[in-house]
Amino acid sequence: MISTKQTVFFALIALLGIEAKADIEAVTRDGRHVLLKDNMTWEYVEASEGDPSKSAVLSVENILELSNACTIGLRLHNNLGYKIKSLVPRFSVYKTGGIRYESVSKSFSSVKPTRDQYRQIQFVGILCSEIDHIKVHGADHCNMGEIDKFNDKEGECLSHIYVQDSDLMKISK
Repeated sequence: MISTKQTVFFALIALLGIEAKADIEAVTRDGRHVLLKDNMTWEYVEASEGDPSKSAVLSVENILELSNACTIGLRLHNNLGYKIKSLVPRFSVYKTGGIRYESVSKSFSSVKPTRDQYRQIQFVGILCSEIDHIKVHGADHCNMGEIDKFNDKEGECLSHIYVQDSDLMKISK
């Protein structure tokens, strides 16, 4: 899905007769990355997230399908050079077609460097098989390293999280 801003950008280029010289990477509302090519075509691309060896790595450990819910086990491994005192990302679950079903927050705290922490999130009223993907977002008021809970820079805390691909459940930032 191309945003209104991107549509306006391409329209302006066409109206002004200017040739675009570079491709543009954009993110859709459901978190997928697309490459808008200068030849007016587009394609999905894999998002680059940084270096997992220098990040807090979030991975899906397991999933448990219940009769009316989906429980997902998550592990946060701290590869940062400092303690994660508090980190509270949001997890939004999407059904096919990009329909957001529900969002939950989960706290990770007191995770020392080289250590990890396991947490579970649960989405009630939806089966695991009905989930298309999970988007990790938020986490704006973390407390780790030089970042404290009064940090106002949007995305700063989230930028230190590397979301690992999983065969169990599609998950991304």
